[in-house]
Amino acid sequence: MAVWRPAPDDQPAGARGGGSRPRPAVARSRPSAAPAAQAAGAGGPLLGRSRSTLAPWQRRLACMAACTAPGVLARMGGLHLPPPLAMLVFGGAVMAAAFVLGAAAEVAELDAPPGIAVAGVAFVAVLPEYTIEVFFAFTGHVEFVTASLTGSTRLLLSCAVGMPAIAAAILSRRGTVSPRVVDLAPQRRLDLAVISAASLYAPVIILRGHLAWPDALVLLGLYALYMRRLGGGAPEEPHLVGIAAQLGALPRRDRLRWVGGLMAFSAVTVLITAEPFAQAVMASGTAAGLSPYLLVQWLVPLATETPELVVAFVLVQHARPGQAVAVLLSSAVSQWTFALGTLPLAYLAGAGDGPLPLLPNERIELLLTAGQGLMAVAVLVSLRLQRSDAIVMLMMFALQLAIPNVVVRTLLAVAYLAMAVDLLTSERPAVRWLARALRSTPDPAESSGAR
Repeated sequence: MAVWRPAPDDQPAGARGGGSRPRPAVARSRPSAAPAAQAAGAGGPLLGRSRSTLAPWQRRLACMAACTAPGVLARMGGLHLPPPLAMLVFGGAVMAAAFVLGAAAEVAELDAPPGIAVAGVAFVAVLPEYTIEVFFAFTGHVEFVTASLTGSTRLLLSCAVGMPAIAAAILSRRGTVSPRVVDLAPQRRLDLAVISAASLYAPVIILRGHLAWPDALVLLGLYALYMRRLGGGAPEEPHLVGIAAQLGALPRRDRLRWVGGLMAFSAVTVLITAEPFAQAVMASGTAAGLSPYLLVQWLVPLATETPELVVAFVLVQHARPGQAVAVLLSSAVSQWTFALGTLPLAYLAGAGDGPLPLLPNERIELLLTAGQGLMAVAVLVSLRLQRSDAIVMLMMFALQLAIPNVVVRTLLAVAYLAMAVDLLTSERPAVRWLARALRSTPDPAESSGAR
């Protein structure tokens, strides 16, 4: 994920004193920082200020924070809500906190060292789903342990490949022409290499029928390698939109205070409300005669991944479809390596005393996820995404949603794998670049010449 740090003096001179009266602008200050800081009240706190004195982006943050209050208060007060109401209250809190987390995490890339920023942003991106997944593993709910993980990973991969087609369908109604081909940056080969490595390792887990600590070493090792390679790459300026753009325009001292406070607030909210949200989803599904597994697999990811999907769509609207794909790929990497690798450790630390068992339907779900991961890699390995490929990926994703049958999922997994092998065979030179991306940090100039 892109990381950029401004120069130490790349801020208004008056901002260095915190709340002191700003001095006249200097030539080296950022043009948009001073007006944004003045409009926001120099980044002052929200408490104790009337609504009329808040900047628009501060009012939006206040509204999102208010949406978390019912869930937090209900959990802290020990209220017993009916499952449908609990799902709405706690799910709303998780979703609102995820939006705040997403905005703050993007802005954190401006000030933190590259490696720390990448690690922090990647962890924050999967925190809502990760909390729920660890809860199921820790408490021994083996029948749900991979539900949210497989659902969120497949959702991210499908949208990463299919986002150009989705955006084209929506933008065409507004009279806006979208590109039929999306070019990706050479650095995306690292994301694709890690996804392919994890997908190729997944059959080992499936054949054994359980997740154990050696699997955690492999998957977490892949994630650590990913973070090392990504953190060692050349920094680039992130494209901030909406609330993130307003936060990024603040003076550095105020920006750090805002980002730290928002991330702490959101992380605590997620930790408080994620577990009752998962319980409410299961109880609601049971009461309605629906499959709790499918609800956890699709409802939870839709709630927690919404911020990233919105950011990706906004990037497409701003003529940056390649970066939209990159955002979703990076989150998929975190789910498919970091989250999956920590599940057996959470199980050992909680209810389990050995490997984390996988039920037959969970093994099919993992196989389908691995097949879809390899298919996404095969489509993107040339770093050119065709709209026709995006449509095919979306159609196959819609089929697995419409027919949640074990036989259909097995056939889809086989179809994904067969198509992936066929595409990768025809793109053998590009596949060699994936292996090279894992061994060393790719040289952008050299990589671009191999496209």
